[in-house]
Amino acid sequence: MRQPSKKEILNHASEIAEQGYSIMEGVIDDEFRIQVLNELERLESVRPGGDIPPGPFTGFVTRRWFDLLNDADIWQQVAIHPGVMSVLPHVLGDDFLLSTMGSAVIGPGEESQMLHVDDGVYQFPRPHPNLVCNTMWALSDFTHENGATLVVPESNNWDHDPVMGEDYKTISLEMPAGSIAFVVGTCYHGAGANTTDEIRWALTINYCNGSMRQQENLMLGVRPERMMTFPEELQNILGFKLCKGAGHIFASDPRQELSNRYGTGSKVDDYLEERNNLHKKRTNREVNYSPEE
Repeated sequence: MRQPSKKEILNHASEIAEQGYSIMEGVIDDEFRIQVLNELERLESVRPGGDIPPGPFTGFVTRRWFDLLNDADIWQQVAIHPGVMSVLPHVLGDDFLLSTMGSAVIGPGEESQMLHVDDGVYQFPRPHPNLVCNTMWALSDFTHENGATLVVPESNNWDHDPVMGEDYKTISLEMPAGSIAFVVGTCYHGAGANTTDEIRWALTINYCNGSMRQQENLMLGVRPERMMTFPEELQNILGFKLCKGAGHIFASDPRQELSNRYGTGSKVDDYLEERNNLHKKRTNREVNYSPEE
């Protein structure tokens, strides 16, 4: 995957600060993009319909899968994409964390999502320093017609969250497949309506400042035996690294305690089969599409 130049990195960071978003094109290789699409197809076969119930905010024909780091190894590479990892320190600081990662696969006929902010969970008065930055992976082309993310430019600099019923001027983050869009947590945004007969394939991977609590409880959710097989860079952004003295175990680096307990770890267990069976028992939604070849 392409590593952006230093000039590109600084330009993206500047755009994010000024307008709340930035688009980095051509940074997901086609071969890797197809591998991710194939993995989403496999997830559809074992966890049909996604991991959360349909609704007005999450979508009625939108598939959202989570718990990805417990699954195929490819998700580890997704979480630490070199282009993303090079920009985020300029947005969130050096000790940023992975907050949550999932899919946002928008089917034909989906309505537009309400405008929202991604850092509202923290309840800090605005304006405030950047706490969250979302990255949106375009696994297929993003167009206005198929549900490209809508944003309100420069809303990241406003002193209030979006007001329900207010009419805001939005633009669509149109971008070719293989691109990644950055949207800072204070920027008003939402998925667009899909008025086509095509599927908009995407991932949404959210990162937060190192002093914030992650939205997805990854330190408990990712099994420690598997965690120990991850690259150190990924372990760091999951929280297994001291952040200015915070996060220690017995006053030492938490990774050392993990190593003492689990050694080098193991990828082999029966967790996935148990989880997928549970998913099938608690969901009962018809599946009527599959990824493009």
